[in-house]
Amino acid sequence: MYSNTVMDHFLHPRNKGKLENADAVGKVGNPVCGDVMYIYIKVNGDVITDIGWETMGCAAAIATSSMLSELAKGKTLDEAMKICRDDIADALEGLPPIKMHCSNLAAEGLHKAIENYRNRDAILQKLRHVVGERDAQALFRAGITSLEELKNASIESIAHAVSDEGMERIKKQLQK
Repeated sequence: MYSNTVMDHFLHPRNKGKLENADAVGKVGNPVCGDVMYIYIKVNGDVITDIGWETMGCAAAIATSSMLSELAKGKTLDEAMKICRDDIADALEGLPPIKMHCSNLAAEGLHKAIENYRNRDAILQKLRHVVGERDAQALFRAGITSLEELKNASIESIAHAVSDEGMERIKKQLQK
């Protein structure tokens, strides 16, 4: 069912784990299958110098996250934005048709991380209207990049990211 390359990336994932002090994160999920991916990037100049990921999902989701990290590392942001699901699937020597959504999700996560990096100042400015600077940074690092995402995030994920004061400010905002 899976190629040897898929199995290798599933059993021996590359660049796995949360990237501390990431410059941006892309959080994506598929409500149908339940896969959730966080793609963390560190950028120097215009180049992705480090990448990490956390994926809750099946073997294909883990393998696509791993392969994506290998494909994106060392690329410019523009080059990385061109990585698509077919690139990931081809590098893995194919995926079953029913699992192609995993490669699409991985590419979307990377693209979202890059977009968040490029829009960081505007995103932080909007979050600062709700919480202070420190908590806005914490929300951004947790993958919350808009007021809409903040409204849809679970209380648990927010509470782990922000201070008690920030949590109170968020509760007031959500009650409006």
